[in-house]
Amino acid sequence: MYTEFILLSEILSNDGFAIDRSKHHQSQTVVNLYSQNQFQENQGNFHDMLEALGERETGFISGDSRQYNFVNPQLYFLGKYQFAEILLIRLGYYKAKVYFGNGANKNYWRGTWTSKNGINSKVEFLNSPEAQEMAIREAFGVYWQDINYLMNKRGKSIDSYLSQIKTFNEQGNPRTVKITLSGIIAAAHLKGPDKVVDLLVNGKVSQDPFGTSILAYLEEFGGYETTPSDFLQP
Repeated sequence: MYTEFILLSEILSNDGFAIDRSKHHQSQTVVNLYSQNQFQENQGNFHDMLEALGERETGFISGDSRQYNFVNPQLYFLGKYQFAEILLIRLGYYKAKVYFGNGANKNYWRGTWTSKNGINSKVEFLNSPEAQEMAIREAFGVYWQDINYLMNKRGKSIDSYLSQIKTFNEQGNPRTVKITLSGIIAAAHLKGPDKVVDLLVNGKVSQDPFGTSILAYLEEFGGYETTPSDFLQP
């Protein structure tokens, strides 16, 4: 239910995008040498990860068609994966000048739909499992592209973090998590690629509007067999 998406055009045109680290309290992130067997591994394949994410986002079990029709009653995120206005703007399904996070306090969906993949309205999107499944794969491709771009901006590589076991400081308490691709992508869906990079590089833990920690998604959705080829590349 990502609400803070940084448009790629803005990222690419703004050499000053890199976060001023002096504005943040950097908690130390350390490699934990405990056995990797303590952490969730081999949870399933990419499809299993998507089904688990749909359950987490909507509260309906996998296979329940109500997932696709679900609208969050507080902030009006849409569908199985709880799409926000700004994400569907980024993916080319929707247009709006005012949206949640930019002049609006909820996803009011008062903009216009672009007809991408035949979707012309919110109702059509909610009633199209095919469009939602395609959109989440497109979103993952964009997240992965942006994570790599932002890492490179900082002189880092995401590859150096994958498979590491790290301990983060979450509100004064240590939380140890294994870094996996599926966990990173799920965390990006919760809070965005920039917050994932902030977490890995600076140890900065963030929460979504409902108070869910980025570490919860990094941990809960870690260990699924996932590769970038599973994503639809932008």
